[in-house]
Amino acid sequence: MAMRTTSKPSDPRVCARVRARLAPWLLAAIGLLVPGAVLAASPPPASVSAPCLPVPLARGHVADVMASGDLVLDDGSVLRPAGLGGGGAGTTVSWRAALVERVAGREIAFAAGPARDRYGRRAALIADPGATAVAEEGPTLQQALLREGLALARPEDAVLACLPAWLAAEAEARRERRALWRQLPLAAANIAALRAQQGRFTIVAGHILDVGKTARVDYLNFGRVWRQDMTGRVEAEGQASLAARGLAPADLAGRLVRLRGTLFEAGGPAITVRRAEQIELAGDAAQAPRGGGMENGAEGRVRPTGDE
Repeated sequence: MAMRTTSKPSDPRVCARVRARLAPWLLAAIGLLVPGAVLAASPPPASVSAPCLPVPLARGHVADVMASGDLVLDDGSVLRPAGLGGGGAGTTVSWRAALVERVAGREIAFAAGPARDRYGRRAALIADPGATAVAEEGPTLQQALLREGLALARPEDAVLACLPAWLAAEAEARRERRALWRQLPLAAANIAALRAQQGRFTIVAGHILDVGKTARVDYLNFGRVWRQDMTGRVEAEGQASLAARGLAPADLAGRLVRLRGTLFEAGGPAITVRRAEQIELAGDAAQAPRGGGMENGAEGRVRPTGDE
C-alpha cells in the first residue's frame, strides 16, 4: 500500500514550524487571506466572460416534479436542475416542495445540452420564473433555492459561470442559518456525523492540519490519524484545477476551509477534490463548524509520516 509522505524529508517538527511561519506571508501574496474567499473566485481566464444563462433559452411546460427534484416536461423529456446537491439521497430532496410551488404546471425557460445521463436526464440551467426579466445575467432557479438554504452548490461543467452568484446566495443562507445550514457545515472532527452522511453530497469544515503526498495523490489531512480522520483526496484532475489558479495542494496546509463533495469511506471519511471550486477558505475561527468544532488538534500538532 502506498505510504503518504510529506514533500520534504526533513524533521516534521521543523517543517511544521517553518510552514506555520511562512504560510501567512505566502497566502497573503496569492490572495487567500480574505475571509470567506472561494477558490472559484479566480476561475481560468477562458471562463471569466461566460454568461450564466446562455441565449437563446429553450422553453417547456413542467408536467411534474419528481421526488428527486427532476422536472418532467410535457414532451416527456426530463431536466435535472444542474449544480445542486445536498438535501437528500435516495429520498425526496429538500427543494422539491419549492420547485413544485415555483414551476409545477408552468412554462419555464432553460438551457440544456443534448447529452443525457444514464437516467435519461439532461442537466439544465433554469431561469428563475420569479425574476422580473429573463436574461443571461438574470438569476436562475438554482440561485433562488441556494439563497433559501434548500440546496448546496455542486460544481460541475454546466454551472461554472454561475458559481460566483450561486455561492454568494449560498453564503447568505449560511449566515442566516436557513434550512440545511442549521446543521451544516459538518465538523471535520466529528467522525460519527460524517459517517452518517456517507454517500451524500455535503460540506465539511475544519483545519487542514497538513498535506501528505504520494506519487499520484495529495491528501488534505484534517486529523492526526489518516486511517480514521477526515481527508480530502486531490488526484490529477484536482491538481490541474488548482494549478490553473496558480495553487498547489500544499498551499492549503494550516487553513480553515469548507470542503464540499460526496463523502465516502477510505479508512476514514473522505471527499475527492476534482475542482478548486470545491474548496472555500473560511477565513477565521469565528466561522468554525458547530458540533465538534476545532478539536482536531490544529495547534502544536506533530504528524508522523508514512504508515501509522
